[in-house]
Amino acid sequence: MISHLRERLRALLGDSEGPVLRYLAVSVINIFNHQTLLFVAHAVWGWGGGWANVFAATVSAVPAYFLSRAWVWKRTGGHSWRSEVVPFWGIALVGLVVSTTTAEVADRAFESTVAVQVASLIGYLIVWIAKFFLLDRLFTDRAEEMAI
Repeated sequence: MISHLRERLRALLGDSEGPVLRYLAVSVINIFNHQTLLFVAHAVWGWGGGWANVFAATVSAVPAYFLSRAWVWKRTGGHSWRSEVVPFWGIALVGLVVSTTTAEVADRAFESTVAVQVASLIGYLIVWIAKFFLLDRLFTDRAEEMAI
């Protein structure tokens, strides 16, 4: 029974070297970075939910890009503007807009750091799954182009 479940899990996630598990790990790191910065900007520095989220998202996106590129999709060498940089940062911008909107709405409605953090996280989750599939396709296509 356990071996059957293990086989099903591998079929869904790919092998242990597959990008899904690495993407999940990078996402956990990015969520930690983002939520820490969001907490500091909102609760400690007293910024509004929207501006605190813009700050947290902007700063945490930099390591997320480099971790995703190098570890998730195993890209080295030059950065392709068409298939790596523009798509990643375009999706990051969509996530920024959605999460900032949800964070600002939560801040106005609840005036609570916890509400701002949860709302920001929900905003990012909306974009997160689509981001993986798009980036996986783009980064994988880039790998195939480089191999030819």
